[in-house]
Amino acid sequence: MGNEIKFNWKKNERLSFASLLDSLEQASKDNVIIVLDEAQELVKLRGVNVLPVLAYAYDNLKRVKFIMSGSEMGLLYDYLRIEDPESPLFGRVFSTVELKPFSREEAIEFLKRGFQEVNVDFKDYEIVYEKIGGIPGWLTYFGFIYLETKKLDFAINQTLEYARKVILKEFENFLHGREVARKRYLYIMRTLSKCGKWSDVKRALELEEGIEISDSEIYNYLTQLIKHSWIIKEGEKYCPSEPLIGLAFS
Repeated sequence: MGNEIKFNWKKNERLSFASLLDSLEQASKDNVIIVLDEAQELVKLRGVNVLPVLAYAYDNLKRVKFIMSGSEMGLLYDYLRIEDPESPLFGRVFSTVELKPFSREEAIEFLKRGFQEVNVDFKDYEIVYEKIGGIPGWLTYFGFIYLETKKLDFAINQTLEYARKVILKEFENFLHGREVARKRYLYIMRTLSKCGKWSDVKRALELEEGIEISDSEIYNYLTQLIKHSWIIKEGEKYCPSEPLIGLAFS
């Protein structure tokens, strides 16, 4: 757009985040939208606390607006501590937009509109939904492969294989720093690939290792997987947060 911001990282001249926001407020006549994607990663910052600056902007800067997005909403809420009276953001009003997988009808309509835009006659929408599910990104990937090959089975299998690789790669990133419990996390995901109860996880782990595992350890493993959006709790059952995650660990 013809604008740029240069940062000076010299120790005595380093720009503070609050000063940057002040300058953006003063320089703009319209709203300044700052998007922090995968904002839960802020929890990894050492020696820097962004929350007081966000609170300052909320209270004092009327044109600076924040959009915080993330794929691990449990972690993001933990970081923001909106309901914690000790958090700088406590009491601030915010809006939440939760993006869920498409329903069957939404997924079919999404595919229909996509194929209509490129003038491709396609009819196997139900098959695609049954195999791939309602995640827009994977449906888009399928559509791209199908346009390239015009082969339904190939496009579906290619999508499933690529999704499996991506999911397992992301899970490796989740396991970074959790090497001690690595085998347990992997075994839990395999156990829950088609859903299961808390007792199923405990029984499976104890049978696998031949030792008793405390309830608190099981609870911690499941809590971490929920916070990182690998699994969800539905009633008494724990399930993969999306079907392709279950497929990747089955």
